[in-house]
Amino acid sequence: MDPVVILDNQNNIADINRAMLDMLDMKAEVVIGKPAKDIFKDFPIPIAKYTSVSYAQTHTSFEISGKTIHYELSIWPIHNEFNSVISRLYISHDITALKELEGELRSLNQDLETRVRQRTQELANSYDYTLEGWALALELRDKETEGHSRRVTETTLKVAREIGIPEEELEHIRRGALLHDIGKMAIPDDVLLKPGTLTPEERKVMQEHPTIAFQLLKRIPYLSRAIDIPYCHHERWDGTGYPRGLKGEEIPIAARIFAVTDVWDALLADRPYGRVWSKEEALEHIAAEADKHFDPHIVDVFLEMVRKGEIDRV
Repeated sequence: MDPVVILDNQNNIADINRAMLDMLDMKAEVVIGKPAKDIFKDFPIPIAKYTSVSYAQTHTSFEISGKTIHYELSIWPIHNEFNSVISRLYISHDITALKELEGELRSLNQDLETRVRQRTQELANSYDYTLEGWALALELRDKETEGHSRRVTETTLKVAREIGIPEEELEHIRRGALLHDIGKMAIPDDVLLKPGTLTPEERKVMQEHPTIAFQLLKRIPYLSRAIDIPYCHHERWDGTGYPRGLKGEEIPIAARIFAVTDVWDALLADRPYGRVWSKEEALEHIAAEADKHFDPHIVDVFLEMVRKGEIDRV
């Protein structure tokens, strides 16, 4: 079935099979002994191009009646009993069906990849809607934080981009910021909603919410890389924070960024137990807390962004 031709060492046709003759539309007595470069000059399979090699394999394609035909050409040497090359065998194999199958498989794979991407995005969106729902549920429970999660998340992402956090990490930071106070869901109302100053015992209960958040989120693989902010946003640069007393760069970078933006938003909020700070007062406080509460480098970046108008509480 495969077209075959044998060329001698002078590149003349020594033998040829019926399939190759049919493709040439010639008879054997016309081509035997003739130079290959003449017989195959306009032949779509590039035999004439490979008359000076002993080993080769190549693919070619051409159009017949509007259909693309694919062939694989293999060239092999023929040796005599002294291991000298006396001729070369040219086998042409029609691989059109294989190529068409490969094309169909590529199309199917591309379609499958598109569907997987779409389904993955739909699933991610569903997860994110759930996270936003959790954040909203906390805001509905604790009215003083209404809108806080949205604002502080947006500001945290702005600062993270400014200091060069890789784009692929920003989604985990966004989720962590949305869920920063998720541990408060387990804090009793008489502590969480108390309008006055907390007692030492009550403060100890309140300070359990980062650990509660960690225990909750660590069980969810989807959120494993978003834990840093809920777990560490009350740590302080000087090591006096909670729950673990982390210090300096022991504190994850996402939590260090969030600590600044969280305090900024809280100081400018209308709280039942304290006055609203002016923007200038809030900036002075943040600057004063550099190297104590906050990472000084992040404070510098944050203050510069505020100065440029890139950050403003809305």
